[in-house]
Amino acid sequence: MNVAAGESSDRKTVPGNIHPDGRGSRRPEPSGELAGAGRFGGVALLGLLGVVVGAIPFLALLALVEARWEPLRQLDLAVADGLNALVASSPLVIRVLDVVSDAGGGAPAGVFIGLAVVWLMIRQQPRLATYLAVTGMGLAVIIPVSKALVGRARPDLEQPVVELPTNASFPSGHAMAAMVTWGALAIIVLAAIRPAHRRRLVAAAAAVVLLVGFTRIALGVHYVTDVVAGWALGLAWLTITTVAFRHWLREHRENARDGGLGDRPDHGLHLRTIDESALPHGRTTLLWLLLAALACTTLLVSAGFVTTGPLATTALGRWDVQVVEAAAELRSPGMTELMQIVNGLGGLLGTATATIAVAALALAWRGSWRPAVLAFLAVAGAVLIHAAVSQIVGRARPDVPNLTQGLPAGASFPSGHVAAVTAVYGALSLIVLFYGRGRWRAVAVGLAGVLVSAAIVSQVYLGAHHPTDTMAGLVLSVLWLAALHRCLLAPTDQPPRTATWTFRPASPEVAS
Repeated sequence: MNVAAGESSDRKTVPGNIHPDGRGSRRPEPSGELAGAGRFGGVALLGLLGVVVGAIPFLALLALVEARWEPLRQLDLAVADGLNALVASSPLVIRVLDVVSDAGGGAPAGVFIGLAVVWLMIRQQPRLATYLAVTGMGLAVIIPVSKALVGRARPDLEQPVVELPTNASFPSGHAMAAMVTWGALAIIVLAAIRPAHRRRLVAAAAAVVLLVGFTRIALGVHYVTDVVAGWALGLAWLTITTVAFRHWLREHRENARDGGLGDRPDHGLHLRTIDESALPHGRTTLLWLLLAALACTTLLVSAGFVTTGPLATTALGRWDVQVVEAAAELRSPGMTELMQIVNGLGGLLGTATATIAVAALALAWRGSWRPAVLAFLAVAGAVLIHAAVSQIVGRARPDVPNLTQGLPAGASFPSGHVAAVTAVYGALSLIVLFYGRGRWRAVAVGLAGVLVSAAIVSQVYLGAHHPTDTMAGLVLSVLWLAALHRCLLAPTDQPPRTATWTFRPASPEVAS
């Protein structure tokens, strides 16, 4: 890690440890970036035990639920029945609620915590990474233990809109995960933004937490008291780990500053990047990309009409049908379950999570917004081109039982799943090939090849697409990635290089 100007590279002293009259001496900083991590973990573990006796709102709700207090029970039932009946008639609303629920407080929320930990380690900020890791891992203990202790049954509704989870209802694990995940991420970002924007950040995090709780009630998988108890318990754990982390810093004579976790540059999140524009030629780059997208759309539409028209009665058309029918005959419960998992990679949540991960890690590693923009444009462009082509061509799905759900009937060409998977992992390969060195280049290309091949097989096996649909999805994204490479990476004025991070205290303008 580089040293700010004016500081000696071999001096390991900590500011903020001088006597008010100026006569005090600086105490040496303990060696190692993770000095005291064990003590922080111990304090956090004690805090985990303190949740049981310290979370007063949670305990109050627990007592009322266990006592089956009638007014509270009637409130739970009325809200659950009312919201469930309100959304039951709209499959689209149910789908949106389900996606928001999982993205904000389910497994993807845990992925975001893990991604943030890796991001901070790449940025050489191990203390913040430790804080996030311990805070996130606590959820793996608190959620199942608290559910097992209470053992409350899920809401018993006349017409449930989604399949009820098999574990207990109280407290809501999604609500707790949302509170801890977005609360912790907001806390570490506060120090990196201007004070004027901090209220907006806190409001956005709070909105996500409230929205996740609402979706759990509207979907009929939790009562109001389950959600409120999840928020309360999550807030208690988040407070405990944050206080423990600040205590850890103070043990090293590093005072926490207002709005952040610490005033040393490696204790507050920093977004300093190298001097490289996200778009090499500004609006001209966007214009060329728009023309490339139109060209890709035109080419794919032409290929779609040829495939569904003149070629439909040729050997290629017959082969298209025979492969799908043969795949349907090979179906088995185990293989179907595996293919459903692979299918999730190209779904909305899978693609969005992978795109965010690729963009964030590229930003941390390269120190430039350009590869992050490339990752987002790769997926966004592929999705938009697919939407246009599929609506114009209008090819029907294969005439076999379709094991996927929610796919439009007349949008088989090209495969959106294959296009999305190729776009996100193809973007990863482009970034690593252009900026990387050594064996990681081969690893990235190999990973992309395996995942794209698996996506192609899964779409044919599940009866969602013909083989030519999947090939068209592959070609779509390859052409689009080639355009992105030409417009974003090829015109760079300097040779590729890895980022070097320089951590300096925030300037007075940023801190004020």
